[in-house]
Amino acid sequence: MQDVKPPLASASPAVVPHVHVRAGGCDIAIPIEQVGQALPLPPQGLAVLPRRSGALLGVADVAGAAVPIVALERWLPLPDAGDEDTGAPRLLVLQHAGALVGVRVDAVLGVKPVATRAVRTVHHTPDDSELFESVVPGSATAPMLCILEVARLMRLAQAWCAAAELAPAKAASAATLAAPGQGSGTQRFAVFRIGQERWAVPVAAVQQVVPLPATDLALGRNDRTWAIGQWRGRKLPLVDISEGRQASDRQAAPWMVLVGQGPLVLGLTVSECEQFVDVAPEGLARTPEDALLAGVVLSPDLGRLQILDVDKLFGLTPGASISRVAADGIVPGAGAGAEVAEPVPYLVFDADQRYASPVEGIVGVVELPPQARDDLRQGRRAVLAWRDQTVRVVNLPAIARSAATSEPLLVVLVQAPGDLAAPIGIAIRSLCDWLPAHTARRSGMRMGAMGELGLINAKGAVADHANLVVVDLAQMAYLLG
Repeated sequence: MQDVKPPLASASPAVVPHVHVRAGGCDIAIPIEQVGQALPLPPQGLAVLPRRSGALLGVADVAGAAVPIVALERWLPLPDAGDEDTGAPRLLVLQHAGALVGVRVDAVLGVKPVATRAVRTVHHTPDDSELFESVVPGSATAPMLCILEVARLMRLAQAWCAAAELAPAKAASAATLAAPGQGSGTQRFAVFRIGQERWAVPVAAVQQVVPLPATDLALGRNDRTWAIGQWRGRKLPLVDISEGRQASDRQAAPWMVLVGQGPLVLGLTVSECEQFVDVAPEGLARTPEDALLAGVVLSPDLGRLQILDVDKLFGLTPGASISRVAADGIVPGAGAGAEVAEPVPYLVFDADQRYASPVEGIVGVVELPPQARDDLRQGRRAVLAWRDQTVRVVNLPAIARSAATSEPLLVVLVQAPGDLAAPIGIAIRSLCDWLPAHTARRSGMRMGAMGELGLINAKGAVADHANLVVVDLAQMAYLLG
């Protein structure tokens, strides 16, 4: 592994992002610093370079570089892929020490953070012809990954393109795609197509790219946060940042990018994973006034590329708080005992203090429009538009209101029992947690016109919820309606 470490690195980082690809039936991991681009196969095919034998498929023109393309399955006894649908074949352009080589893969499956302590060497005999000497062990939900030795691939294939041989004009036209070592101030981004737009997400914030999971709660396609989903037992908001909300369903956006910020994570729904780019500061036109953008890059190869500001995105997604994992790694529902009897999930929310409500009857959670927020503050009748309806918005009735009130930012849309009842919006401060079914114990009581109230005890993602007041928002909607 020594030959693939950055030459200036004094110590291995604790976590190294790897690109997960599939070739044949083999799952392969490549350090992200050695992946330049992931491109579709050229429609005109590869330029043929006659050879008597070997694994060279041909040559592709990549930003002015004649990059040789290697087929690993011609060289190595890769297992058969079977009938599994692996997606569209791609060309992966790899880079090492200023040289470029391409490999054809069946699919690019995302970016996976790999802890260096998790890497296991399985080929212990010194052999400079061994392309896979280490693996990342698999799990119940993830396959074992074989780590490709890129430097050895170039040496064994004896085929590469020296980046230094590019003509100056060509190199200038591909300035935003420069190799990481060529500019000390460049930052690497993963490029995704979201609807009709191209967005670049900082690689440091990308945890994984996975198929879109099933949604637990649909919030409406017209909203940025359009659903709540679940990944490995962890609740998270599903977010569509395209201008026309074109990535708010499985057909238009079959992929989810897990974007992280500290202990929080959200699912950014995308239509396609395209490639990686390195952007220099001088190539970025900054847009500090924009709600989501850090800036825009114009590239001859990519066109208009929108750079996502991750801090801004999380600032506009208060629902990401339900994804928080406790310091001991417990996620909602983990370790719940068999004695827990509540058969329904609960939504924990903040409205001057924390409450919990059964999810049944909740049909959406949306952002509170500024006009409705001002109307509530002034005591006027507040409404919002939702799914071609005008919905009345009310504050949560005082139950145990604290002295210091906070500005509501979200609206929980609830439907009283019965198809003829109109939905009502109840203003809240933020979402705090999601308690899956059979993870909470509750003792109920009734308090007059307020309907059924009670106390809940559960261990959630944020904290232990001891004696948390339960408010059935669906019953409240019936009373308020």
